[in-house]
Amino acid sequence: MKKLLTASILLMMFILTSCSELAEQPVTLTFWSTTDGEETTFFQERINAFQKEHPNVKVTMVQVPFATASNQFKTAMLGSQTIDVFRSDNSWIPEYADLDILYPLNTLASDADLSSYVESALKSDEYQGNLYGLPSVLEAPALLYNKRLLKEAGYSTPPATMDDLFGVAKAVTQKNRYGIYISENSYYALPYLWAFGGGTITDDRKIEIASEDSKKGFEFMLKLRQEKVTQPYPDFTDSYNKMMNDFKEGKSAMIINGPWAVTDVLTGSEFKDATNLGISQIPKGPKGQGSPIGGHSLVISKYSKVPQEAYELIRYLTSAETQLLQSQKLKTLPTQVSVYEDEMLASDPIVQGFKEQVDTAKARPLIPEGAQMFNDFSPNLTDILLGKQTVQEGVTHIETAWKSLLKID
Repeated sequence: MKKLLTASILLMMFILTSCSELAEQPVTLTFWSTTDGEETTFFQERINAFQKEHPNVKVTMVQVPFATASNQFKTAMLGSQTIDVFRSDNSWIPEYADLDILYPLNTLASDADLSSYVESALKSDEYQGNLYGLPSVLEAPALLYNKRLLKEAGYSTPPATMDDLFGVAKAVTQKNRYGIYISENSYYALPYLWAFGGGTITDDRKIEIASEDSKKGFEFMLKLRQEKVTQPYPDFTDSYNKMMNDFKEGKSAMIINGPWAVTDVLTGSEFKDATNLGISQIPKGPKGQGSPIGGHSLVISKYSKVPQEAYELIRYLTSAETQLLQSQKLKTLPTQVSVYEDEMLASDPIVQGFKEQVDTAKARPLIPEGAQMFNDFSPNLTDILLGKQTVQEGVTHIETAWKSLLKID
């Protein structure tokens, strides 16, 4: 019995020593980031703080252009390039999971870890029952409006319905000013579709873009254009910059945009007094209300040789502490529930305005092809808004393209 006990103690000591030696081994993590500007600086500061707490872990951050990052990551994985952590757009995750190049977090993350995140944000990182990322930034476009211009037109509150939106836009429109910018980017068209009961592609791969309700959403957008309460430009050249500049200079009263735009908006002459910026939910329609929930998450490569250390890094970079600092500095929406209760953020009209939109936000299709659906959506929406094709022709073209994308006969 004594020999057995001694052997057990020696075995336990060997295991503990081995684990201790493993924990003390220097580890290098390669982190591909799609941030730029202040976001990059912020991430590097938090990585530096993480390294101080974990002196045996060195993190190398590599900047990758967002426009090419998705394909670069897939190519790198197929080429066996060493990447441990990647900052992924949420819409890319289903495709990566389907390609089996992500490390599932189910075995790394505890229930306690996951219970602290905003549920809808965490849902965006799931695919077929597995969790593949931790949400770093939560995004949901809302209605941004110029309080002064609405007040001058006789409105003390933002429009609550799509009919109200048309009425406000018409009342505001004057010789050198218009009501609302309508974007040709189909991402910004989703709230109009959902307001009228329409849709795009369901999670079970049914195409709804050509439904009668979807067509009503497009018809409402077209009505805004035809009634001349939107931008007066003949086309959509340099569209996003025109939308932002017109809003900042008081040429337009309303736009639909996300929290990423706020820092830029506040540099405008109309918003030197930040309290002039109003943020509210996108108006509801006769059959619904919604905004596309999105954002970025931190994922781990399936081929990482140090997944536990990689998980500790992404947990740190999405923690409540990091989320609070990030929101205060960059005006991003926290992905941690508790952060919204912070004294500073609880009284921040920008954060809380977008938080109200998050409450009615909807997920885009959680399918591998989800990120590609806009490739045919936006060009056809552009032609509809410019009168180059009818609504029926446009939705038929989109439906046909999506059937090919989804390999549906």
